[in-house]
Amino acid sequence: MALDPRVRKGVELQRRGEVAAAARIYRGILEQEPEHWQALHYLGLAELQQGRLKEADSLLSRSVAIEPRNANAWSDLGSVRVKADAPQDAVEPFSRALQLAPEHPDALNNMAQALRQLSRFDQARPLLEKLVTLRSGQPGPLRALADVQTKSGDVAAAIETFQEALKLDPDDPRIRLGLGDACESAGRFRQARMQYLAILRREPESPLALSRLLQMREGEVAPQWLETAQRMAADPATPEDGRVRLNIALGYHADRAGEYREAFRHLQRGYDVQAARHPFDSDGYSRAIDRLINTLDRSFYAGAADSGLASERPVFVVGMPRSGTTLSEQILASHSRVAAGGEMSMLLKVSYQIGELSRSGEPYPEGLLTTGRVSLRRMGRRYLEQLDKVSTGADRITDKLPFNFMHLGVIALLFPGAKVVHCQRHPLDNCLSCYFTSFADQIHFANRLDTLGRYYLDYHRLMQHWQEVLPIEILNLPYEAMVADTEAQVGRLLAHCGLEWEDACLDFHRTERGVRTPSRWQVRQPIYRGSVQRWRNYEEELEPLRKILAPILPAGDAA
Repeated sequence: MALDPRVRKGVELQRRGEVAAAARIYRGILEQEPEHWQALHYLGLAELQQGRLKEADSLLSRSVAIEPRNANAWSDLGSVRVKADAPQDAVEPFSRALQLAPEHPDALNNMAQALRQLSRFDQARPLLEKLVTLRSGQPGPLRALADVQTKSGDVAAAIETFQEALKLDPDDPRIRLGLGDACESAGRFRQARMQYLAILRREPESPLALSRLLQMREGEVAPQWLETAQRMAADPATPEDGRVRLNIALGYHADRAGEYREAFRHLQRGYDVQAARHPFDSDGYSRAIDRLINTLDRSFYAGAADSGLASERPVFVVGMPRSGTTLSEQILASHSRVAAGGEMSMLLKVSYQIGELSRSGEPYPEGLLTTGRVSLRRMGRRYLEQLDKVSTGADRITDKLPFNFMHLGVIALLFPGAKVVHCQRHPLDNCLSCYFTSFADQIHFANRLDTLGRYYLDYHRLMQHWQEVLPIEILNLPYEAMVADTEAQVGRLLAHCGLEWEDACLDFHRTERGVRTPSRWQVRQPIYRGSVQRWRNYEEELEPLRKILAPILPAGDAA
């Protein structure tokens, strides 16, 4: 489609950075021809360049409505929505662009970016693979592809892709950080350390590389790096994000050295900033738990129809984060009939569909009351299709997203034969471990002891409710029992999942697979005993938390 000469003049100004002048040209055209789709398109881009996203969206939407065959305009509309932090709304424009131009590089790249933000890594991967072919020899697409491969659990492929990108640009710290992260996920801790040190040789004050190095459990940290991290963490001139990362990493390091007060002091400095940025609504969360308990009660399940699906393939491993869910999955993944799905997001998407499929149109949990068997079966089959992407041959596939404890009410109806494993841990140990874990800024309740304690109480009462009302069996698997008598607890776990004994499940730490959770070091060691009663190292610091949790603590720990 040839550009109108008047528009071309504006585009030339735009390319030279004279955006305001270009915008005046486009507005002049639109005063005379309000439906001029090219002027609308490029004025939309000018508004985007000036940060006026709402106006850009409106102009680009008008442009594609007038001329829907313009792949560039569809792609630009999607980019505006990604920029506006609305990746879900960006998917449709990018899809339209790729229908018109399947090899549109910007649409491929930006659609993949939107899907990554939505944690739809399996859908982003083929787009980036195509982009890598189109932009052969460029490290950027390779780095994006490797990141998606890592997040989808294919860390072996990610390592190869990162190494290919590194050959093209050995000085890019983002590639080395990604490669280090993938190596840690694969249990190649020495190789990960080499990548972080390579960055520090070029950038001795890289907060990211320093924090990654300090948080590694294997190997010693040279005094120079520790001193640099301490200095930068205390220096107001260090960017705030850097100070946060370094304080958290220094907390990890001091804890391993037995310097507990110093460790807690550093953690508090880091997490207080994060809590101020992203305050957690404890009252709102408590109300959400109230809704679940009050809506999905015993009387509902006494008469509720299930999907009728007899599949026993899914094994749901649930519980608080840091309660032993990764350990339990690693044990199961060591069995010859089991494949590990990791932290799958599919069940969350299924729950979101309830509002569309319920007769009342209400979301979960209220919508579940009027969701019929046909809709439940459809949702269940869609979930099982996702399991086939993990493995087509395994008899059992684990889904260990801890927060699926919120969705056990749906699971019970979708898969009446599903196996549910509830990982439990001493509340103070569990909460301390959550507080010590940097969750990539995704779990905001763990940034403060008070919100963490209240969240734990809500989780605890919901699990008690589920065990009283759900028509499925839930295996409670205490972490302390697993440590004290591993063989007996592994036997209970396998029997619950309908699996025969295999010695490999006791040697779970030898099982090679990518692990993306904060427990990726622990699950590569023999049973880890150092976390039992760890909270006693921090009794004074945890006193506010202990008071909150007192109603559910063992008698000797509540006083």
